[in-house]
Amino acid sequence: MAPPRKRTLQNRNLPDNLYPNGKYWQYRNPITGKKTSINKPLAEAIRLARAANARLAPMMADDGALLALLTGEKAPTFKHLLGRFEEEWLPTRGYAERTLQEIQFKLERYREDLGARMIGQLDVLAVAEYLDQFSNNAYTKHRGLLVQVFAFAAAKGLCDRNPAELTLVKQEAEKKRQRHTKAGLEAIIAFEGTQPWLRRAIRLALVSLQRREDIVSWAKSSVDLEQNTIRVSPGKTQNYDNPIHLEIVMGEALREVVKECLASPVVCPYLIHYQPKARKREQLDAKRHWNAVTEDYLTKAFTKARDDSKAYEAIPKAERPTFHEIRALGAWLYEQQGYPQDYIQALMGHADVKMTEHYQAGHEQKGVEYFRVGADLKL
Repeated sequence: MAPPRKRTLQNRNLPDNLYPNGKYWQYRNPITGKKTSINKPLAEAIRLARAANARLAPMMADDGALLALLTGEKAPTFKHLLGRFEEEWLPTRGYAERTLQEIQFKLERYREDLGARMIGQLDVLAVAEYLDQFSNNAYTKHRGLLVQVFAFAAAKGLCDRNPAELTLVKQEAEKKRQRHTKAGLEAIIAFEGTQPWLRRAIRLALVSLQRREDIVSWAKSSVDLEQNTIRVSPGKTQNYDNPIHLEIVMGEALREVVKECLASPVVCPYLIHYQPKARKREQLDAKRHWNAVTEDYLTKAFTKARDDSKAYEAIPKAERPTFHEIRALGAWLYEQQGYPQDYIQALMGHADVKMTEHYQAGHEQKGVEYFRVGADLKL
């Protein structure tokens, strides 16, 4: 906090932090040092300055220093709160790795945007104005996280109330994504601008019915060509009481795309990979391997190929199917080829009753038990 400006004969009768500014006035925030012009008559400027001082008073000690927290630490900034939230609260929640990554990404943004501000400055108005920059669904997700952050702050005595909880509650907009068609996906695969690694990722997702996060993290070491199997532990299921592990017997189409992945000359321990044109440090830090594909990059590459191929040109952009919808098309194709629902559910890693009974019965010893399923979609 910058020291207060010395009073002069001209301004000694003015309220604290209010100073002449030409023919008008200027208020200097005693915490941030920010100066704000007040183009009002003297009486109005005095009234506004006193009101501002009253609002900021709880954050100031008698000697003008910032209030020390009960822990003895000074500078109760929002950045300080986010650090404690991340260290003390997040590890107790048992979130999946992917969920933690999403939360930490948001927290990093809050540090950038709001970190230097005092916790007490983030009142309902400030939080509401910050949230208003986000669209409906993003607004809902950011609001939910900020409610948790301020609930933690209130529980630790860092603020008196939860300002995020008092902001407007919005309903998430219903997703309007349309489904893939077989012809549409074939057009994307056949499009000359679709990169070879992306073609393989699309076919792998279609035949195996695995999620995007499992496609990009599928290790080459999980493949046994001699036994004609490939193993996967769907990431979304790893927080279940009984995590799901699949050993997939490969049909002709799955085996073909897996062999193409293994035959790629690009060095990488993962089936889906590419050779980036440039290797920036921040990109490398976010990747499992320098030639690995991240979930975000897979989504962006697929979206570009989808739009450039004009496969769904007649559908509004916001409604065009994403990479995620590929497994829904795959499940439908399996159904059309006569495969039973329990076969499809098992391949998708859905914990139905039969799979739950399988995991619960006779597995007293600790260790990974793989549930054997087949993937024999004809393309």
